[in-house]
Amino acid sequence: MKNIPIFTAVNGTASLILQEIPISGKSYVILRSVWTTAEALLGECFQFCRAAGAETVFASYGTEPLPAAPAYDLIAMTCPRADLPQPRQAVELIPLTPENGGAYLEVYNRCFRQVPGAATYGQRDLQRLYGKNLAWLVRRQDTWAAVAEIGEEGLEAIGVLPRFRGLGYDLAATVLRLVPADPLRLKVASTNQQALALYGRLGFAAERVVSRWWQVEESLCIDGMDMLY
Repeated sequence: MKNIPIFTAVNGTASLILQEIPISGKSYVILRSVWTTAEALLGECFQFCRAAGAETVFASYGTEPLPAAPAYDLIAMTCPRADLPQPRQAVELIPLTPENGGAYLEVYNRCFRQVPGAATYGQRDLQRLYGKNLAWLVRRQDTWAAVAEIGEEGLEAIGVLPRFRGLGYDLAATVLRLVPADPLRLKVASTNQQALALYGRLGFAAERVVSRWWQVEESLCIDGMDMLY
């Protein structure tokens, strides 16, 4: 299912992330321009997402409140490069290639399936990463155990399968050293307690809330929908 970058409604515009509906039943709404009220626009977006098959709808309007139940905040964290600790044990990074791309997708999607706001990876994501020295896999006990991805400023993703959970600290400390930026940056959901604890141990501190996300329920949109008629 394709996303709708610009969804034009009666009460404004929004971006609708629909690609996760066939996989998890979740959709995401990012309000862009509000012409009447955010409540009315959210009602329109909610109804569209539900008609597209979404079981759960999350919405954001930057850091503005919405008529919905608080779900999570997306938090930006930073760490001075000099404060990044050394890994306790060296981690061998295996670069992402077309030959191991299938394994990368499998591990990545297994790790991030339940992470708030995480998108399922597909072939387009692999094509974006091939040959750029930005993504790696890790093997443990003759099997694929983890994946990691960096960007220009910091960590984009790190995923460790449950049976290898203790690997996260050394893997993150290893790949972050490949990022030239200072300070190092990353984003994490406020409900991802394991990740928050890990990044705190690595020297990261919360800098700001990037966006607030709300879980929309039909009963919370009734008043907004009434404004359409």
